[in-house]
Amino acid sequence: MYLFIKKITTRGEQMKLNVQDLIDQGLVTKKTYKEGKYKGLSVLKYHRKVFYNNLWHLDDRLLECRGTVVDEAWNIIVLPFKKVFNLNENGTTVDPEREVIIPEKINGFMAAATMTEKYGLIVSTTGTLDSDYATLARKWIEKVDADFFKGNTYLFEICDKSDPHIVEEEEGAYLIGIRNTENGNLLSEEACDTAVGVNMYGYKRPSWEVVKFKDIPETKKEGFMVRCADTQEVLCKLKSPHYLSKKALQRCGKSKAKRIFKDTKSFREQLDEEFYEVLDKIIDTFTEEEYLNLTEQQRRKWIEEYFENE
Repeated sequence: MYLFIKKITTRGEQMKLNVQDLIDQGLVTKKTYKEGKYKGLSVLKYHRKVFYNNLWHLDDRLLECRGTVVDEAWNIIVLPFKKVFNLNENGTTVDPEREVIIPEKINGFMAAATMTEKYGLIVSTTGTLDSDYATLARKWIEKVDADFFKGNTYLFEICDKSDPHIVEEEEGAYLIGIRNTENGNLLSEEACDTAVGVNMYGYKRPSWEVVKFKDIPETKKEGFMVRCADTQEVLCKLKSPHYLSKKALQRCGKSKAKRIFKDTKSFREQLDEEFYEVLDKIIDTFTEEEYLNLTEQQRRKWIEEYFENE
């Protein structure tokens, strides 16, 4: 089960997520639409201090506030993924011998799609129903009939050339999960494959396989989600060293830029070995100020061209 029965309960076919007490404590934000198409709906999102101060232990419901949409009676309308921790984060471990399902992580932005009788097709991101990102996601998702989305929240990773990320992906809407809005269960990877294969709407699927945890392969993509092969439970996220190294060099603020040029040895220790020469080339090519003045996308282009030319 993905729900916390004591605090998220079902009433017939309608689940509720009442977090007013968490809002009062400043742990959850609630964006409510008071007019327009989505009047009466609210998007629930954990406050940034929960993330930065690692306050997840305070209440299990915080794990569910990642863009969950509720109506005025706290009925759940859109149910995205529950918060999942990285391997070794907050004591998250996996037995090396455990058999796991490893769908590839797609590096885009997440969007959820749910068909409702009252509001029609809702396409949301983790914090809003009507932002530019929600509109961009709708462009890729909105090409189905009403029956496709009924009874579930369909979860997508959206990759669009207007929104480049650390890892370059083929453009499109990648179906990365289906969550039942009547019981909270996450459907299997096979069910996601079937949904895409039968309906033929042009959605993409990440690759996945079943392996022992100790045998998870290396990848130059973002990494993997890790699910238990027996229970389908999502156990953790596993980011690849390639992705983490590229991210460290690309998303670089003033303090990190200073470490690259003034404390190179310790900075190098957080990189995968294949990025050692990239780091040396950056130091030979740029001054600290020059590198800091590059935009994230300029750094990304430079790093990718380095690998292409080697």
